[in-house]
Amino acid sequence: MPATVSTVRNVVTEVLTESTTAEIAVAAIVVAAALFAFGSIYRASSVRSTVLRTCGLVLALVTLSIQVYRNGWLTRFDGPVTDWMVDHRSGALDQIAVAVTDLGSPVATALLGITCGVLISWRARSVVPGLIVIGTVGGAAVASTVIKALVGRERPPTNIQVLLETGHSFPSGHVTGTAALFGIAVLVVSIDRTPAVKRLLMLLAVTVTFLVALTRLYLGAHWLTDVIGGAILATLAVTVGGAVFLSLDGHTRRPRHAQSETRDRAFV
Repeated sequence: MPATVSTVRNVVTEVLTESTTAEIAVAAIVVAAALFAFGSIYRASSVRSTVLRTCGLVLALVTLSIQVYRNGWLTRFDGPVTDWMVDHRSGALDQIAVAVTDLGSPVATALLGITCGVLISWRARSVVPGLIVIGTVGGAAVASTVIKALVGRERPPTNIQVLLETGHSFPSGHVTGTAALFGIAVLVVSIDRTPAVKRLLMLLAVTVTFLVALTRLYLGAHWLTDVIGGAILATLAVTVGGAVFLSLDGHTRRPRHAQSETRDRAFV
């Protein structure tokens, strides 16, 4: 018994005070992916599905944050990817990358988010969709700022940056904002669309997010794990925001449906 207690104490001490080992990190990511995947295909209960996906995303984000903070095994590809990007730069690509990354900046995302929220609410004749879009993007931005302060990761060296940025690096605010905005906007807009249209809109959101993430790496503003962390955080925000929207949308539709049935009975 004393030996067992000692072993448990040693394991706990290692996890809490040392860099997370590769085995633990990989296991956590696998579990997180399994939870998210199972939650995505689980149709028996929308609440349980959302909980499973949320747990998977939180686990993945926490694991990656610890790895970045401790310079763990999952960050081993950051340097090689950045070096490859720097080696394949050109004048034309620099201009394109700067233009794309400017469109995904926090200021541009905030303005676009407010505009999208207003237009979506006007189209739906309800403030709920717009508030969900603005709230999701705003929540993701706040969470990104808090995580940046907690992790405190430095950006790539200034001598390889095309656009000088000196703030904390993890997670990428550009990727977080872009993915959160396009993700929640697609979810809200495609609620009554056909599966084909939904897939097309989702592909658009993923493509835009990927391009912004690529430019952040190309310009030397972020490491690979920064943009991955931003994508995970945005997906978490969209998952929560989408669940709130579907819940509120269901409540607003039932009364309308009930009123319609009442009118129909009145004419019978």
